[in-house]
Parts: sequence; structure tokens; C-alpha cells
Amino acid sequence: MALGATLKGSKQLKARLDAIGDTRKLLGRIALAGVAESKRIVPRRTGNLGRTIRLGAVTPKSAEVLAGGRLNVGYAAAVEFGTRPRTIVPRRARVLAWGGERTLGGRLRSGARPTHFARKVHHPGSRAKPYLRPGIAKAVAKVGPGMIIASWNGAA
Repeated sequence: MALGATLKGSKQLKARLDAIGDTRKLLGRIALAGVAESKRIVPRRTGNLGRTIRLGAVTPKSAEVLAGGRLNVGYAAAVEFGTRPRTIVPRRARVLAWGGERTLGGRLRSGARPTHFARKVHHPGSRAKPYLRPGIAKAVAKVGPGMIIASWNGAA
């Protein structure tokens, strides 16, 4: 390139790079697709866990998808990662009690009584049923490239 020559198309290139440079908006849209996909594949019993999946903080370099912490759902991580075998002992009573007629949410039905009692129980653990990581990965693979291309082409 000779001195004094200009690059043709530099304004269009700058416009396209600026359009893709708005990574916060792009990451937010991809994360929202991840939320939708995670809600679609989450294991369901009562639906409470699915209702807690939401978009967290979005920065120019990252976007959070959160689950649990609401609606008395403290088991989001246990579902995603599983649990190890452990011994359960009572905290406030002398024995553990379980069994009897239960609601779908696991609480005793009105007027029902527990049928099994023990001073400690050896829980075998539970297997992982991932829903966040696969949901986000599927959304990134399905939606991410299309959004980047759309941002690039839309700036032309």
C-alpha cells in the first residue's frame, strides 16, 4: 500500500466490528436462550426448580444463568451435580421419621402420620441429572453462531 492510500470499506468494517463489539447484548440474548432451553429439559416433579431458572448478571465478558435460591428450592445443585452417599442423623428430634401419605411436594398429607422411624439412615446418594450445563451448551450451539452472523450482517 502506497503512502496516502486509503483502505476501501473501512467504515463498513468498523460498523460491523462495533455491532459485534456489543458483546453484553449478544451474551444476554444467548443466555436467555440458555434459560429457555434449561427450563425445557429440567427434571420435573413439582415444577418449582424450573421456575427458579433465571438470567443473572450480564457483563461484556460473561453472562450468568442461575437456578435455585427461590421458592424454597435449595436442591438445585444436588439435582445438577448429584450427591454423595452420607449418613443422615436427626438435628432437632431424637429419631428420624418418614413414610405415610405424602403430597407431590413431599410433605405429609393433613392428618397422616409417619410410618418409619430410625436414629440414623445411610443415604446412598443420588445421581446427577444435569439441566443447566446441557441447556446452555445446546443454546450456545443452536443460537450463538446465528446471532453473531445476524449482528455482523445487520451492521452492513
